[in-house]
Amino acid sequence: MKKKISGNIDYFEDYHLLAIVSPLKDYTLTHFINKQLRLQLKKYDDLRTSEEGKPYSWYYYRQGNKYMSCFLIGNNHPKHKLIPALKNYDYFFLIRNANGDEMLQSMTSGIRGIQNVVGVFKQNMSVINGMDVLIESNELHEMEQIISSVKKVKNKK
Repeated sequence: MKKKISGNIDYFEDYHLLAIVSPLKDYTLTHFINKQLRLQLKKYDDLRTSEEGKPYSWYYYRQGNKYMSCFLIGNNHPKHKLIPALKNYDYFFLIRNANGDEMLQSMTSGIRGIQNVVGVFKQNMSVINGMDVLIESNELHEMEQIISSVKKVKNKK
């Protein structure tokens, strides 16, 4: 008798996504998010979802001991959206390993409090087409930008 193994795997278990509507430039929005949430998001090379992919702004912050990581990712390119299913949003604030719902609610409220932020909406990532590609691209980009740069610094010493 054959046994079937079935399991529902939540690929987005450790992630939360806030979609942001704002006319602000990415660097201006980042400045206000850093100030409002007391983060230190830093600009790195733009995110590309493929070799020929369009560039999307990418900011990163990792909170020391708590291992929470935050990413501010632009959704706009003149001729394309990073996630077409979420075409009405300008930025994505992706949070990995948030420390509970209170922190997430606090971050949402803080971003909403920024002048010229029209809206902030928590998204259910499991129902969005292309979200798995974004997570994969983001993780690969993080490895390339953060982890490999740390190894290069250590090798120079």
